[in-house]
Amino acid sequence: MGCNDGTVGTDPSEEEEPPVSSEVEVWLAGAMPSITELMAAAKRIIGVVALGPETTQATTDQLEVAALHAREWHSDHPCTDPVIDERLAAAFHTFTVLADDCAAAANSAALDAHALDERAGQAVADLSTALCATKPAEQ
Repeated sequence: MGCNDGTVGTDPSEEEEPPVSSEVEVWLAGAMPSITELMAAAKRIIGVVALGPETTQATTDQLEVAALHAREWHSDHPCTDPVIDERLAAAFHTFTVLADDCAAAANSAALDAHALDERAGQAVADLSTALCATKPAEQ
């Protein structure tokens, strides 16, 4: 996964972060299956409401499982870098909230499908931004 040029989601006044340690790289490799599962599940949310409540609920169930796997893995394997650990924990939590929103959408006749799509996209963006913090600084 590539990161952007650093201009989105960063404060220009922030100093450059130090290079990421090899311990964090090893941790990230272990986290990748959960991260990949989350990303795939969240991407399936976009547009699902138009497919009906049964499909929305099935997709919600997949997202709930992915979020649970990520939280369980993270609980058993905290990152050695506390800043990265906190960022990823927050991003993982976003997917739990998204799953709750999807469950509500599957059970509601008056839902805002566009808002749900935006929340799913934002969850993916937040996780992507958190992952950028794990990449070694470019020389």
